[in-house]
Amino acid sequence: MTGLAPYCVEHEPLAILVGVGAEAGVERDLYRALLEARQAAEPAGALKSILELVVATTGAERGYLELFGSLENPAPQWTITHGCSSEQELEIQAVTSRGIIAAARAAGTTLHTPYAALDERFSSLKSVRDQRLEAVLCIPIGGIGRGVLYLEGRRGAGPFRDASVALAETVARHIWPNVEHAARTDARRSDPTAPFRKRLRLVDGVIGRSAALARVFEQVEPYAPLDVTVLLTGPSGTGKTQMARAIHDNSPRRNGPFVELNCAAIPEGLIESELFGTMPSAFPGARKTAGKVEAAEGGTLFLDEIVEIPYAAQGKLLQLLQSRQYYALASTKLVSANIRLIAATNSDLGTMVAERRLREDLFYRINVMNVRMPALDERRGDIGELVDELLARISLEHRLPSLPASEQLRLAFESRDWPGNIRQLRNQVEGALIRACAEGAPQVELRHLPDATATSDHAPTFHEATRLYQRELLRRELDANNWSVATVAQRLDLTRSHIYNLINQFGLTRS
Repeated sequence: MTGLAPYCVEHEPLAILVGVGAEAGVERDLYRALLEARQAAEPAGALKSILELVVATTGAERGYLELFGSLENPAPQWTITHGCSSEQELEIQAVTSRGIIAAARAAGTTLHTPYAALDERFSSLKSVRDQRLEAVLCIPIGGIGRGVLYLEGRRGAGPFRDASVALAETVARHIWPNVEHAARTDARRSDPTAPFRKRLRLVDGVIGRSAALARVFEQVEPYAPLDVTVLLTGPSGTGKTQMARAIHDNSPRRNGPFVELNCAAIPEGLIESELFGTMPSAFPGARKTAGKVEAAEGGTLFLDEIVEIPYAAQGKLLQLLQSRQYYALASTKLVSANIRLIAATNSDLGTMVAERRLREDLFYRINVMNVRMPALDERRGDIGELVDELLARISLEHRLPSLPASEQLRLAFESRDWPGNIRQLRNQVEGALIRACAEGAPQVELRHLPDATATSDHAPTFHEATRLYQRELLRRELDANNWSVATVAQRLDLTRSHIYNLINQFGLTRS
């Protein structure tokens, strides 16, 4: 790197890139890209150049770089990919690399597997099997939780060479110090939901800053002020009720009632009276009662699990949507209704129509605007923020102390599968908070999860055992060398900054 003064982080020169097998031109480009990332107001371009150069130099097929602004801000500040189609990028973000990335972040050390599809730690992941992933290199950035550099090798090329691993590790060590300042100042600009949050009323709290949630807001925004029927679809537990309320709050009907009815919770014989009300002659002992339609007058009626309405009663709902009129049960008098309908379902409506469980004409009437709520696996960057919000809400509901979540708990939540989505996440958070408060703990730890007690007497997981070994090794080396960080860093072949990070993470103190 002739003519360039080496830039140092903790006295480790970037000139270390020389001698790991990269050509001088690539070394110079990497050096400049790292400096640009530190100086740039928006480092995304420099980070992309860094990733491209690392992919080219290591002979990788594709690369993925994820950086977080701070431990307090759980949403990724930058997500950069190279060599990926849009579909492959989403696959890496949502599924493919999640178990591998989570393992590297939890361990805090480089993870290099020559054949991920045959690695017992990851072979159970469906996406790893489907893509037959071979060599994978994943390096945590800036200590636990700050980010990852993820590389996939070319098919048939075998594991990454030692020189390639060393170069990637060196670059990863320097990325975080060079973008840390910019990460703090750029946090708001990196929130794709921010423009929509400025224009939409979200008083009930639709939590998250992911691109998937921003796409939902983009769909909802033009239709919320219009008096049209909206159909919310997506898996159970994804927040369809909260989104329905948000649509109501951003409509001219916001000052009117918002009435919710879960159609799956009403017995089949009572759904008509629940919706439309009854007259005294409806059945023996009947009284005149108002239905949900009357209760929603001037506002919004939200019908959750609309396909659970019996087929015969769907005709009455169709009449309501077509003419804005309906008959109460056993009444001969038409009643006018001034309501807006929002419907929700987690079922495939095409299948429901084919099986004659949903009227085709009703399907066309409710399917004016279809908004799909993303599963939690599609917005994993929101999990940390959701956990914080859930902890705050649950502590208020149960009058419990307000406790933060540990970083290890966040990582565990981000790496897990959530078939029950936000509803399942809330269940886990609630159980963990109650256990932590009962113990008098200062924060909610991984051991407080409801399923942690079931495995507490068994052998630790691979990642737990790895972290335990690292902690004991570091403690022994520090004690043996009179807590000289420079000496320990040299003995363990780590930078001093990384040693300090590990001391903080493990809570080690000098005797």
